[in-house]
Amino acid sequence: MECPVIHKVTDHSNGGVAAKCPITGQSAPAVEKVVQEVQELNINTDEIGETPSVKEYKKLQTVMAMITKFYRDGSDKKREHYDQMTESIAKLDEDKNMCEEQLAALDSKPVYSMHPKAKEYRGALSTEQQNLNKQRAEFVEKQTEYYDLFQWSKTIVEICEWLEIVLDDYANKNLDLPPHMKNKVKPVPELPADKAEAYFRGLDEITYNLQESQDFFQASVDGRLNKYHAIEQDLIEAQLKVLQKYPEESGRRAYIENELNSDLQYVKGNMVENPEGNRRRQKMLKNHAEFCKVLKYYKEKLRQLGLITEYKERVYDTKYDHYN
Repeated sequence: MECPVIHKVTDHSNGGVAAKCPITGQSAPAVEKVVQEVQELNINTDEIGETPSVKEYKKLQTVMAMITKFYRDGSDKKREHYDQMTESIAKLDEDKNMCEEQLAALDSKPVYSMHPKAKEYRGALSTEQQNLNKQRAEFVEKQTEYYDLFQWSKTIVEICEWLEIVLDDYANKNLDLPPHMKNKVKPVPELPADKAEAYFRGLDEITYNLQESQDFFQASVDGRLNKYHAIEQDLIEAQLKVLQKYPEESGRRAYIENELNSDLQYVKGNMVENPEGNRRRQKMLKNHAEFCKVLKYYKEKLRQLGLITEYKERVYDTKYDHYN
């Protein structure tokens, strides 16, 4: 049985169906929640022309506000990850300093070097020091990764906020807006060409992530996801069969068997037929498509504003889920 390809809202380096969006850091249920909220708008972007009505503009405005909030919440989570890692490094540094001061104490008096216990302490502390230095290097690498993701997520939020202003400005110039709406329109900040390119790139990235999410939900209704889970169930059962060859009193067998059985129950639960869930996923697919249409609408507006004159196909960096 060939393993199906399922695009997802998460890390491409994993073989499984991931659970979180790389840019927002939010779980799949969080993605679903935002898309479900769009259902209440009853928006059909296919009907929106070059000069939409005030009613259509208000719908677009609401959708864009929801998209912005989604990515803003995700950016906050990225900051939390960075702050948590920074805090972990600070605690590790305290342990590291403690260990180093203990080593220094062993050399504080010449007589200590003659004592057999000093050698024992020094060996244990030196090993601990090496482990702490290694762990710190790993933490710093992860901290840098979280920081880069946080910075990029802030750019995504900035793009969304700018697009909201562009939409309002466009509507103000092309529609007969009532006074109370005109008064809320802010001037569009000047956008240098190099920054416009970054904004267009970010807009493409948002679209790409929505398309990944859309493919995941499509897989859940066209059978690919069940096929994927069936293979997962088979490989888990194959491992359980191996474990049964070994003594039940084996500590390792007991631990691994418990972990695998837990995974097996989860997979079987995902394979249970759920008509209501399937109907909901069908709605999710439709609304993902609507999101993508709205973003396409914005990209066309960037071109119309003369800020983007040439589109270049880019390659995604699978580590960060953004372009090289």
